[in-house]
Amino acid sequence: MTFKLTTKNRLIHVSTWTICILYFAVSYCLLWWDLHPKNISPYEPLIGALSITICCYLIYSTLQFYLPRKNQYVKIILICLTLTIVSVGLSIFFLNQFFDDISFTHFYEVLPHRFVINFLLLLCIIIINVFWNIQEEYEENKKRKEESERILRDAELYNLRQQLQPHFLFNSLNSIIALIGSKPDEARNMTFQLSDFLRGTMRKDDKQLIPLSDEITHLSLYLDIEKVRFGHRLTTTFHIEEQAKKAKVPSMIIQPLLENAIKFGLYNVIGEVEITVHIRLENYLLYIAITNPFDTDQFEGRKGTGFGLSSIQRRLFLLYSRTDLLNTSTYKNTFTSTLKIPQYD
Repeated sequence: MTFKLTTKNRLIHVSTWTICILYFAVSYCLLWWDLHPKNISPYEPLIGALSITICCYLIYSTLQFYLPRKNQYVKIILICLTLTIVSVGLSIFFLNQFFDDISFTHFYEVLPHRFVINFLLLLCIIIINVFWNIQEEYEENKKRKEESERILRDAELYNLRQQLQPHFLFNSLNSIIALIGSKPDEARNMTFQLSDFLRGTMRKDDKQLIPLSDEITHLSLYLDIEKVRFGHRLTTTFHIEEQAKKAKVPSMIIQPLLENAIKFGLYNVIGEVEITVHIRLENYLLYIAITNPFDTDQFEGRKGTGFGLSSIQRRLFLLYSRTDLLNTSTYKNTFTSTLKIPQYD
């Protein structure tokens, strides 16, 4: 803000003294054109230029933040007329102090023309100043709007993430309760794992994008909990390209997809289930494909009821303003969720 004001003040000084020099040069040339070969005194053009300069500073200081309302543009004309009278009055006053017959006589001869010229010049300066203020007001409103939208977007992203945590937490607590009686050691281990998982989740609350390696570490904690729940039935395999390991991803963006894969891959399905995760980087897009088997009848009966996929779609739209970053497909008894994360850096 300080730099902006300093730049504006510097521009005011430069423009004002440029007007002063030009006004003096033009007035002196016209005076020489009218009166040569007589000796020309610089008093009249110099005093006129200084009076215009004083009026310019009055405009910039008094109308620095002025924004005329609708149907109030007559005020601009009145302000300009008042300043024109001030500029002419200052010229008369100073010419009286530095009396010069030729300058004083010529001044009264061209007084109507000088009044019109001063009026038009000051009117242009006032209009430029008003448009300048309007542009600054527009930029400020635009910044406030963008900041407000960013705050709302961050709040919605936070709420989406907070909604995902209880969904997983309730399932884990139910599993712990079920294991307490039959397998107390596994219930205790699962409690510790759940504690580590939630602690890692809270550490990520202030970061929108995190390294892929951190997200994979977080997923490992999640999968450890799920493996306690499902035992040997659940197998997960990760295939990660080397160049993809440095990518950035939204925190907790993959977990809902894995949870969805486990939900449809293991619930009501007998036998071992393998879930595979393929991650690669191509054309500044990080592709994350999660594949799981499913029972056709069970999938069709529950299709479209989950919260996870819709929440991911919403988060991706809020972060990247795109709706094509999450796709799902089925082939025979295999379901695949493909996530695309833009990599701008």
